[in-house]
Amino acid sequence: MRLVVVNAQKEAPVDLPRMQRLARRAVRRLRIRTRGTLAIAFIDSRRMRTLNKRFLRHDRATDVLSFRYDHHGAGGGGWGTIGTPIVGELLIAPLEARRYAAAHGLAYTEELSRYVMHGLLHWLGHEDRTKAQQQRMRRMEDRLLA
Repeated sequence: MRLVVVNAQKEAPVDLPRMQRLARRAVRRLRIRTRGTLAIAFIDSRRMRTLNKRFLRHDRATDVLSFRYDHHGAGGGGWGTIGTPIVGELLIAPLEARRYAAAHGLAYTEELSRYVMHGLLHWLGHEDRTKAQQQRMRRMEDRLLA
């Protein structure tokens, strides 16, 4: 799977090479064999709020949104200019990571790295609606970040 990582915001710094390395390593560890391109975009909180309201009906910014595209039926996605199907998008709000890290005494870069793993797990279909699901995802994130 090809990964495209872009920073489309100016609210908080993003180490794109680091985020790309982490995502590549996670794809290997999770044995993801999907053909196509997964886009990881760091976006501003205003845009994140708009998208969260549109797709999840929550009128607030969130940390991560994940979209998986199906090319065999209806839905988003399409063929990128790079010649491979776009299989999904992870949208991440760095300012949300910075705020959360500051409020909880965590390192911003580590929290942002966790958001990349969290988004990837959601893209794979993992849920975090219940306490048990949240704990399971947290353990998976910890393993991917180790």
